Amino acid sequence: MALLNLNAGICAQEKSKKASKYKSLSERNITTGQDAMALLDEAEGLINSDPSVALDLVERALATSITEQNVQNQAKCYLVLGKINESQKEFELAIQNYTDAYQKLGRVYTNTLSYQETLEGLAVANYTLKNFDQSKRFYQRLIETDVDENRRLEIELKLAEIEVELGETPQALERVNQLEPSATYNQSRRLQSKGKVVKARAYAKEENFAAAEEILAPEQEEVLDLTADAMLGETEEVVLENLEADELINIYQQQNKRDEEMQLREQIASSKSDANLPLQASQQRQAIGKVLIEQGRTSEAVLQLEQAAMLADSTGDSQAQASAYLALAEAYIKSAKKDLALSAYQKHSLALQSWIQEQQTQRSVRESLLKKQQNIQTLTKDLALDESSYLLEETTTELQDQQLRNQLVLIYGLLGLLIVVVTGAYFIYRKAQEIKRVGQLLALKSLRSQMNPHFIFNALNSVNQFVALNDERAANKFLAEFSKLMRMVLDNSQKEFITLKEEQEMIALYLKLEHYRFRDQFEYEFNVDPDLDLDEIEIPPMLIQPYIENAIWHGLRYKADKGHLLVSVYQNGAGVKISIEDNGIGRTESARIKTANQKKKNSVGLKNTLERIGIINEVYQTDYTIKISDLNDDESGTRVEILTPKNHG
Repeated sequence: MALLNLNAGICAQEKSKKASKYKSLSERNITTGQDAMALLDEAEGLINSDPSVALDLVERALATSITEQNVQNQAKCYLVLGKINESQKEFELAIQNYTDAYQKLGRVYTNTLSYQETLEGLAVANYTLKNFDQSKRFYQRLIETDVDENRRLEIELKLAEIEVELGETPQALERVNQLEPSATYNQSRRLQSKGKVVKARAYAKEENFAAAEEILAPEQEEVLDLTADAMLGETEEVVLENLEADELINIYQQQNKRDEEMQLREQIASSKSDANLPLQASQQRQAIGKVLIEQGRTSEAVLQLEQAAMLADSTGDSQAQASAYLALAEAYIKSAKKDLALSAYQKHSLALQSWIQEQQTQRSVRESLLKKQQNIQTLTKDLALDESSYLLEETTTELQDQQLRNQLVLIYGLLGLLIVVVTGAYFIYRKAQEIKRVGQLLALKSLRSQMNPHFIFNALNSVNQFVALNDERAANKFLAEFSKLMRMVLDNSQKEFITLKEEQEMIALYLKLEHYRFRDQFEYEFNVDPDLDLDEIEIPPMLIQPYIENAIWHGLRYKADKGHLLVSVYQNGAGVKISIEDNGIGRTESARIKTANQKKKNSVGLKNTLERIGIINEVYQTDYTIKISDLNDDESGTRVEILTPKNHG
């Protein structure tokens, strides 16, 4: 009995000692001592279904691993964090966590499954971000580990695919040719299909399209024939069919073989419908419809796009519905079916609103997950700081007891502790800077996402006015142009930067639409320096439009006589200057005639643009500047000058 009491007392002392050592755990109400590997196994099972709970489990596993000083388990925690980031398409964060795992495993745990998964995670994430050199480096390290023959062949094919992307087509073709004699390769339909796609892509890159088609075309009848087994669930075969068929479509497109492309897409659409895959079938029907419209075969295009819209409706996918109904509305307009076009546009608008709401919900979920990950990163440095502080207190006490016997040891000990504290502070500062950058990127995404709904809302007001005035001809013409503008806005909605050529096309179309409404109130010019290469110049999307909108709505609209708007783009040293001039009533007069409600609400577009420019300048170390001044001495007219830096201008 006495021995049991003694053991219990020792356990209690150890728990008390651990609690005092890691104060951050008690402050966060995190319990340790659990089976870290069991927590991580459970977390991996929840990555796709409930990533929030998975992060909570990783946090507990990491806390336990750190307190137990288990480096291998710590590495597995960062590996699972990387997988969660990858599932949420946060590939830069995934690379950070995979790198942490790689650094911990790369010392003594290179023969583990976790090490292989870490290398693959780094390879995949870098490939997705088009860091092909880095991706190739990690795949080469992965193939040097103890992988089975089937996995080795998979990696070899991935390396060949990367070599094609890097323009190393002879090496890629040689690599695939060396795999073909393998018995394992010849027994795997999956490996053979991937090999064909890589070789076809390599030949296409060399513009040897005949060879590319020869690789894929002979077995297309087999590829496109969904057998009964495939319809019953042989999903691997369906995936392989997609690989070869999609690559052949790409090759047809590069050669502008529209008829062959449409024939293949028709076969794919039919097979997908038979296999109860309406989303993929809808996408193929849309593509066929767009090609038919380009060829002037509008009636046939309408039939295809009606099927595409019906298939999209059956999926419940709002993005697919928005895309299908927009294409259908454009086809109806070209067919002079105005009522059907208006109905299709209304369905497109409803689906688009639903898709925007879904994106906002997903954004909120991602923000919540990012905040949880930041908490985990903070926990790591807090525990390190707790341990440093505990060691500092413990060592100081020991040194005080020994200082009479050994002053020299005390001095060296204090110097060592100082180095620990300084080193810890340095790493804390680096982590804080990383967290700050993540927050800034998140804010930039949020501001960019706010611009598109605001811009779409203002443009829809213009549509509404023509409909209200029963001007069907103008409304139809406006709707046709507006659909093009909507497509541009959707294409650019997820980009940090777009070319000045793309921005010019969007602004030119926007000016054309506004001129429909206010043609009696202003004329406009859009001048571009002919020496500028607009395809090589990048700027943030929606940078110019808010200032043009402000000039029209608050300057030219209230002018007594017909006004003039001039947009100029020209070289300015190493960068570009974008000038927006209007001879409207001016800022002072515009502010005077605003209503009380207007004075309370600043322009959302201008405010968001300034905030975005501030964040972009800080994150990307650029120097975008915006200058607003009166055009004339009597304070009439306004000039806005946007100066782009060398890096993006």
